[in-house]
Amino acid sequence: MVTGLATSGSRVYQSRVVQLEANELPALKVFTGSEAIEVIDLSSNPLQDRNLTVTVTAVAKAVSNLDDTLDTMIKEVEVAVATNNTLGGLVKDVVITGSDVEMNAEAEVPTGQAILTFNANYYTRAQAPDVSL
Repeated sequence: MVTGLATSGSRVYQSRVVQLEANELPALKVFTGSEAIEVIDLSSNPLQDRNLTVTVTAVAKAVSNLDDTLDTMIKEVEVAVATNNTLGGLVKDVVITGSDVEMNAEAEVPTGQAILTFNANYYTRAQAPDVSL
């Protein structure tokens, strides 16, 4: 979904605990969070409406144009998600629900990060929670 963007390139990591080195920046970290599940029907194999929180964190070194770099990364991620908002048919829709920008001047390599939160909506059956409908 977000690999190959102009600023971060292939530096996309699927973990919130990856400690990035200066030579690995700018980069994106992608991970899932909470998931709300609503049962739609009461059949023997109920239909479930699922809403999964997905977080994309853009991380860049603190340089003179850090805000511009983060703004560019935010735009690239938002455009990539909006362009493929069903993830190739895997989900019904992905929409951005929030963003936050933080600076960390106390790290060994001062960095800034933009945290983008998305909601991915999809449906499954109770007996096959890993198969999107």
